Amino acid sequence: MKQPAIWGLVLGTAALTAGVPAALAQAPDALVAAEAAPAAPALPELETTRYEDLFSIAFPVGWQVSAQPDAPQVVADSAGPTDSLPAIRTEITWQEAPPQAVVGESLEAIRAKGYTVGRYDAVTIDGVTAVRLWLSEIPDGLPNAFVTYVGYPTATATITSYYGDTTSDIDPVLNAIHRSFARSQAASAAPQDN
Repeated sequence: MKQPAIWGLVLGTAALTAGVPAALAQAPDALVAAEAAPAAPALPELETTRYEDLFSIAFPVGWQVSAQPDAPQVVADSAGPTDSLPAIRTEITWQEAPPQAVVGESLEAIRAKGYTVGRYDAVTIDGVTAVRLWLSEIPDGLPNAFVTYVGYPTATATITSYYGDTTSDIDPVLNAIHRSFARSQAASAAPQDN
């Protein structure tokens, strides 16, 4: 019974080895293409904003940042479009509710409004799993949105960046802003209801 397993291993190794020269032959072309691509512009310098004893997030220097007691608790606006970026508005809402409830309600609202979800994924932000959505066809000025839900056992932060036309430079900036989110030590040390 061991012979078929060994033959399978041998055949698999032979097939893998046979494919190596073709892959190696393509590598120099891929390197040339990567070297010929224009360098990505440097990310703007970010400065951290703290909201009470709940969280912090960083925005590009020069953005207008305001805080308020009601949701969204923090609103940040770029100074308008630049050569490489469209106008951007980012809102952070902190809710004392688990992510299952917040994300579920949000997805229902997105569906009801007819927004298009272009893509989605999950990443780790502040040591927890965060769900991200890219939306389009939003009426009211800034037609696109990048939404991140950062979930803790009894609280959820929703970070939403609205922007105009998509450019190749926008994803790194939005990622840098959203990934900078962190719950404060005081909020994480507070007793959690079970």
